[in-house]
Amino acid sequence: MTKKGSLNLSIEAIVIIVIAFIVLGLGLGFVRQNFETFGDLSKQVTEQVRQQITDDLSRGDKRLSFPVSEISLGKKEAKVTAIGIKNVKAGTLKYEVLIEEKGGAKIFGDSIGDNFLYSTDAEELAPTETRIIPIRVTSETISGTGQFKVSIYESTGDGQKTLYDSKTFFITITG
Repeated sequence: MTKKGSLNLSIEAIVIIVIAFIVLGLGLGFVRQNFETFGDLSKQVTEQVRQQITDDLSRGDKRLSFPVSEISLGKKEAKVTAIGIKNVKAGTLKYEVLIEEKGGAKIFGDSIGDNFLYSTDAEELAPTETRIIPIRVTSETISGTGQFKVSIYESTGDGQKTLYDSKTFFITITG
């Protein structure tokens, strides 16, 4: 006795499959469109911060501009911000940037070196020249608020360093 099997799909099953593919396609299109929007928004914010720093430094004899007093991050999140430096001296400014922990919770553990990514090389600025330096901050899994200080040190000819300017800021990690 041999039975022949048939592959019969009901019309309802075909309609359900078609609707599922349509919904999947619309969902993927929606997600892709939102990611493109978020990328454009991120570029706009970066340009706004850059413009804010430039405007801040162009007014008066301000040496250091840091556009935020507090950076909020979730756990294991990264954010890019920037600082601006202006040479208000008559001659060339040779400088180095240093970010150090100043108090509050130990949100980065014992060493903050891996949590801040920025240029640590000695740089030079001509008189009245400004420079924007991007800084990437990456959080750990510890919640709390820490206080930090960004300092610009001027390198003198004899190998000594003197403080050119500094500013304190806070980082809050939530989640």
